[in-house]
Amino acid sequence: MLSYPRLRSTLQDAGPAITLVLTLGAALWLHVGGSPHGRVFGYAEALPEVISPVETARVATVEVAVGEEVEAGQIIATLDASVIDGEIGVARAEKEQIEADLRAELALLEQEIDMDRESVERDIAVHREEQRRALAEAKVLDSEISRMKQLVENRQAVLDDLTKLDLQHATATAIAREKPRTLSVLTAQLKAAERRRSELRDQTSGLAAKLDADVRVAAETIAMLEKRREAYVLRAANAGRVASILKQPGEVVPAGEPLVQLLSARTGARVVACVPERAAFGVHEGDAAKLWIRGQLGDALPGTVLTVGPLVSELPPRCWSAPDMPAWGRVVTITLDAPVAIVPGQAFDISFDRRGGAAAAPPPKAPAAPDADAPPGAGAPPRAAAPSAQRVLQIPPALAMRSRFEPSGVLARPGESRYLVVSDDTGQKRNEGVPWLFAMSAGGAVDPEPVPVHGVQKINDIEGIAAGDAGELYLLSSQSYSKKGKRKRERTALLRLRPEGQGFRVDGAIHLAEVLDAAPARAAALGLPDGTRALDIEGLAFRQGALYLGLKAPLDPQGNAMIWRIESPGALFGEGSASPVKVAVARDKGAADEARRFDAARVSLWARARVDVELAGRPTPGGISDLVFMPDGALAITSTPSTADGDAGALWRVDRPEAGALSPRLVQRFPELKPEGISPSLTPGKLMIVFDAGSAAPSFQEVSWSP
Repeated sequence: MLSYPRLRSTLQDAGPAITLVLTLGAALWLHVGGSPHGRVFGYAEALPEVISPVETARVATVEVAVGEEVEAGQIIATLDASVIDGEIGVARAEKEQIEADLRAELALLEQEIDMDRESVERDIAVHREEQRRALAEAKVLDSEISRMKQLVENRQAVLDDLTKLDLQHATATAIAREKPRTLSVLTAQLKAAERRRSELRDQTSGLAAKLDADVRVAAETIAMLEKRREAYVLRAANAGRVASILKQPGEVVPAGEPLVQLLSARTGARVVACVPERAAFGVHEGDAAKLWIRGQLGDALPGTVLTVGPLVSELPPRCWSAPDMPAWGRVVTITLDAPVAIVPGQAFDISFDRRGGAAAAPPPKAPAAPDADAPPGAGAPPRAAAPSAQRVLQIPPALAMRSRFEPSGVLARPGESRYLVVSDDTGQKRNEGVPWLFAMSAGGAVDPEPVPVHGVQKINDIEGIAAGDAGELYLLSSQSYSKKGKRKRERTALLRLRPEGQGFRVDGAIHLAEVLDAAPARAAALGLPDGTRALDIEGLAFRQGALYLGLKAPLDPQGNAMIWRIESPGALFGEGSASPVKVAVARDKGAADEARRFDAARVSLWARARVDVELAGRPTPGGISDLVFMPDGALAITSTPSTADGDAGALWRVDRPEAGALSPRLVQRFPELKPEGISPSLTPGKLMIVFDAGSAAPSFQEVSWSP
């Protein structure tokens, strides 16, 4: 046994070596990091939001306090709007005055036309009476002349008496002969008066156009002022916490200067991961991520890699092991798949799993033999890797309590890093048909807060959503009868939406099935010789200024699904038809107006395509459940059974979509699934598909899209 002096001497001799080992161990720990093996450090991205006015104004109220939690859309502050309210009042009064002048001018013009018409009608009556009198007089004179000739021959009268009668007869005959010409001129004047009245009603007169332009200028002025007025109420764009209040009521805040600062803590916020250089090339966009909150116990939070830094560079100082030891690597941005409230700056331990890798991907299936009745080119799918399996959409419990969610259409919004999804049914029994859209992350997490649609009371059986080229959206109801054999008006709508606040507002609507029911010839021209009883439209797409509607039913006599084309959507929604002159004098309202707009939009039967599905292993006639024009110019079509009961689906590709008979090429079949909505994916080179599962959990899938 060592004595104490000897032990102390040994420790003193070994001290430098022990210190070196401990130092190297600490350095290694700092270099590798304190996280468990295979994990990297990350933190919740801080999303500051500055609330500032767009024009200089005085602060009227501040509705929040420092440290207060606020929701998206909540009022933060209001500005003194007394001046702009006065301007709006003056503009409205001017518009009312112009409209009153318009009505007065129209009434005066119609009165003048009526007076002219009455005068011409009186003249016509007078001349017709004179014509009848002259004809009668000429007839009487004929008899008198014959009698007088006999008297002259018998020398019982002189020749002068006969001459006087001849002169009177000639005068009466001339009057009777000239009156038709006069009546023709007066009749032309009467038609001209009627034409002027018609031109006034059709807004073709110069005066009506001028008055119309004046009213439009006044209306646009009011709309501009009201838009400015809305900006006097400052709202939070996202949920968060009030960090500071820089101005108080009564103070003037210049345009663009901060009034309130928020620190966003919205659900679904992003997480920044600092991937060390040694692992910088092992992470890819679309990979799955697992996140553990540091300092807390619990299961990992699922996420998806949204972006990967393009190069290896110096990482943010937060990721350094020591303040004076810069670290290098790649910054990876992760979106949380499930909505979770996190604190900006909160630390995470993160691990990654390559999605779609060899271990996770199912083995590719051998291509099936072509069906005997399949369309040309529908044999083997295109050369592509085996698609990944469907993933369940994550519906927050809070949303599930408020609304049913049966995805029937999807639209990518790259600028917002999300999708908009439409549902067959919305709300619950107490508020069925509430006008909502739904936001979905790239990883399939549905936002707990619906996206509101203003300007409409209900939407029902919405099957399609598409984006135009001027920021507008289009929503399409199925036009079909319900299972109870009813077709309410909200099931026949095609709506146009414009962005407004946190949602959208309807600025145009037409009811297609009702227009077609009113004119069987229109329906027949679109492939519906038997009317709209079997009509079911589920596909909606936009390309180069035109809308395309894909029919699920009926099919044409050859079993092809039909695609309609609306050449001028603007005309369909009455652009320019809200003229004040037409409102003042129009005689066609309601259904007649929609029919006129439908005809002006030039709706046609554009193409036909055979898109059969396999139901219980048997070929079954398929109808279009959605369609979209992809960035590469190809047309993607999903199909489900047109009228048969059962779940089955297929994905098709048309490389060069043109009017006429299309030759779709089969990409993939979906046994026992209903692909209801498709869109170009937020992930480049892929197609997003959402599946409706009725009362079961809906799902989604991304499919590689390549020739």
